[in-house]
Amino acid sequence: MTLFFRRLPFAVAAALAVAQLAVSPVPAAAAEVVAVVPFAVPGSEKIQNMDDATGTLATKLTEHGITPKTLPPTDRLGVVANAAQICAQTGATAILVPTTRTEQAVRQKNYVVTTINYFATHVEVRLSRLRCDGTLAWTGTAVGDKDYYASNVQAAVADGITQATGRALDQYAARPADPAAPAAVTGAPAAAPATGTKVAIVPWTQLGAQPDPSLDFTTEEARKRFTARGVNAVVTEPADHLVATKDAPAMCARYGASSLVMGTLRWEQTSKFAGIATHAEVMLTSVDCTGKVIASQDAVGEHLHHGANFRAGVSSAIEDAFGHWAETPLPVVKS
Repeated sequence: MTLFFRRLPFAVAAALAVAQLAVSPVPAAAAEVVAVVPFAVPGSEKIQNMDDATGTLATKLTEHGITPKTLPPTDRLGVVANAAQICAQTGATAILVPTTRTEQAVRQKNYVVTTINYFATHVEVRLSRLRCDGTLAWTGTAVGDKDYYASNVQAAVADGITQATGRALDQYAARPADPAAPAAVTGAPAAAPATGTKVAIVPWTQLGAQPDPSLDFTTEEARKRFTARGVNAVVTEPADHLVATKDAPAMCARYGASSLVMGTLRWEQTSKFAGIATHAEVMLTSVDCTGKVIASQDAVGEHLHHGANFRAGVSSAIEDAFGHWAETPLPVVKS
């Protein structure tokens, strides 16, 4: 019995210590902080849907327990070179870069006594996570589709962007742990074309994205337009645009180019009394061989199409957009 009472105080003390640990508050894990690049690109058309999409992305990030730090309108490729500065200024540990592609075609449903026009809307949202050194840690693509029957076609685009953004963020939340950043490549050869100036055009269809004939048409149209202005232009293998920007020295060396050109495309159609009106917006960005954005240009095109082949109307609108290029579409780095 004496032994029991001698041990009792120690047992009580241990129990009290355990109880104290149980009731002490456990520090909550700090929310991940990410810098968010807006959907709207500086210099592009002012589209309310793009501003709304940025707000939707920020809201959904918060719902996933992530703290967003939304940046002012920022060139998505320019983020690569400025990643360290962006992280330092925002306190973020990564940067999210969204890219959206929207297309809306007029289609018809034929019934026994009538024909109804509707707007088939397709949205693709590409969400990329950059490390603070500008390297790509993760990328995911999601789509949203909606058939819309009213005249306010922009409402369908907004719904599609929201749908695709939610799906892209679900992928983001379920992504595996970030892999280690790739080792820096030292002694990369400088790009030095033997003669003249050469532009390497990175296809509009990015690696891992859904194939689209309109994107292929835009890539080829860019090549033809540069060539027509006396610029030696080559189309590269498909690549993620952010990766191509980070790897600009190697890309330039591989293709003997003095700059890279890449861009985005959006288009939409509306039904008019005289036909189908197609509106296309082509954004081009030029990057030098250090990965620095040196120029960008936004061009829009219109075309009133007759007939059922809606793709022909899209191609004509893209051609019209390229027709509004400046005499020299984008500055090129002289060799």
